[in-house]
Amino acid sequence: MKLELAGEQLELLPDRAVWWADQSALLVADVHLGKDQVFRRQGLAVPSGVLLQDLERIEILLEETEASRLIILGDWVHAPPHPDDEWPDQIGQWRADLSEIEIDLVLGNHDRDLITWLHQWQIEGHVNQLELGELTLVHEWSAKLNRPGLSGHLHPGARLKTKREQLMLPAFLMDQTMGREHLVLPAFGRFTGLMEPVEFPWDRRFITTGQRVVVLP
Repeated sequence: MKLELAGEQLELLPDRAVWWADQSALLVADVHLGKDQVFRRQGLAVPSGVLLQDLERIEILLEETEASRLIILGDWVHAPPHPDDEWPDQIGQWRADLSEIEIDLVLGNHDRDLITWLHQWQIEGHVNQLELGELTLVHEWSAKLNRPGLSGHLHPGARLKTKREQLMLPAFLMDQTMGREHLVLPAFGRFTGLMEPVEFPWDRRFITTGQRVVVLP
C-alpha cells in the first residue's frame, strides 16, 4: 500500500513496517526484544524463540527491499538485559551478520540504560527525534509536534466483527486533517499486544493481514 506524507513517498508493508525508498530505509516500531524472557523470568510458560523470529523477519524485509538503513521508532527492547540473559548476544550476532546496514534507534520509553549495549550492537541512538527528509521521526506522537512525521508507541489495532466472531489485526493510523500529517506504525513485535481505541486523531486506518495491507472504509 503506497501513500504520500508531506511529499514523501512511503509504502506500508504487510509485515508491520514501512519502506521509504528515497532514503533506502526500512522503518519499524515497538519490537520489544527480550519480552518473552521477561515473562519466563516471572514464571510464565512463554515459548522461546520469539526474539530470533522477529530478528529474522527484519532481516527478510531488509533483503526484500534491499534497504541500506534500518530505523527503529522506539522500544527496540522490552527491558534492560540482566547479566545472565542470552538474548543481547543473539542480537549482537544478528547485527554482525548485517554489518553493512546502518541502524538508527529513536529511543523509546522501554529503551532505558542501553548506552553500552547500543555501542556493542553498533546502533545509533537518538534521544528525542530524528529529522530525515521532510519528516520528523519520533517514538511517541504529541499534539505539540509541529512537523509531519512518523511514530510508534500506541500499538494500534483494529477490531473486525461478524455476528459470531471478532478479530483484532495490526493497524497503521494516518492523520492528514487540520494541517497535520502523521503516520503511526503498528507494533512490529509479534509478542506485543494491540490496542483499540488509541489516543491519536486518525482519519484513515490501514489494517494488515500479514499478507496484504487494506484500507478500512
